[in-house]
Amino acid sequence: MGEQAAQAWLFGPRQPLPVHVPPVWGESTGSYVSRLAHGQGLQLEELLERVGFGQASTDPVRVRAYPSTTEMYVNEQGLEYLAVLCGSTARALQEDLPSTAAHLLEPTAGTAPVWTWPWLPRQGHLVPLCGTCAVACGVRETVWMISADRWRVCLEHLRWTDSDSTGGEWGLSLKLLAETVEAHREREALSQRYGPSGRELFADAFQIAVHWWTHLPDTARWVHRAWDAGLEAQTVPTAPLVLMPEAAAVAMRLAAFEHLGRRDGQARTRWMEELRSEMDQWGVDFSVGRLALMDWLTRHSTSAVSAVGTARQARAGVPDAGESQQVRGLRLSAGHERAAQPTGVLGAPSCLPWQLGQPACEM
Repeated sequence: MGEQAAQAWLFGPRQPLPVHVPPVWGESTGSYVSRLAHGQGLQLEELLERVGFGQASTDPVRVRAYPSTTEMYVNEQGLEYLAVLCGSTARALQEDLPSTAAHLLEPTAGTAPVWTWPWLPRQGHLVPLCGTCAVACGVRETVWMISADRWRVCLEHLRWTDSDSTGGEWGLSLKLLAETVEAHREREALSQRYGPSGRELFADAFQIAVHWWTHLPDTARWVHRAWDAGLEAQTVPTAPLVLMPEAAAVAMRLAAFEHLGRRDGQARTRWMEELRSEMDQWGVDFSVGRLALMDWLTRHSTSAVSAVGTARQARAGVPDAGESQQVRGLRLSAGHERAAQPTGVLGAPSCLPWQLGQPACEM
């Protein structure tokens, strides 16, 4: 460790760096620290020496590559040092940078500031901020956001960005994909209406759509959407973009089934026939697509007995006080509760086990 780094550890930074670089709300810590360094004309590792101890500082090339692939974490003292350097407070940084609030490192012996940069984020995905949004914030380089999903939709500028950098770091235009934009709004409405249950139902619906796409990737509407976006059809990064409209429509059907509360043969048959009609309109082969629907019905074969309970709220971080009656009005089947786990693409849990990119023969 150099003399400058030793002094930073012993005494800590005393004043902000010369150039003020504000964070973007929801930004990854690694992305912000990288931009903070660049704003001063420093290499990233030179700034990190002022934040505290970290193993990656011994490999500058890898450190400089990290903001686009993984996330940086700090302990409480490291957060305090970073706050001084950027002219802010620890509390303000935690409001802007999710990882500094949700994933502080464990305290170390004494008051040593520590940071780490593991290969994988502890939670979420790194997705670029819409390039137009970044420019509006006065930023001229890529801003990497911590996202529960592997993609982000900017409704203001109609841009799509994802963890695969589909369409580049500026994002992909959605101007020719009005159905995808509307599906995103429907997804948000479902979440606002039903809270955690709405998010999990959409995750189930997306998994159903993934099953369909995996077995029927040449379905005309999905191929045409990919072409409208200027993308190659039938590639895995393309799937979330082209499947969103069908996933949103299926999610509404799943919610209606759970709301009805009936699980008898007549209700199930009527529900399947309604979906068959929609699938015929979409050009999705029902004889193949029904398998995923039957799997979901099996897992949701018993209705919930009451509104969303305290244990479920605690798990999802939803408070009792002030929660709307609409959110409390839908609880998913117990079969969903037993099997639900986060999908590889969505942050919300689904009871359906397959993942985007999994071979059809394994589904």
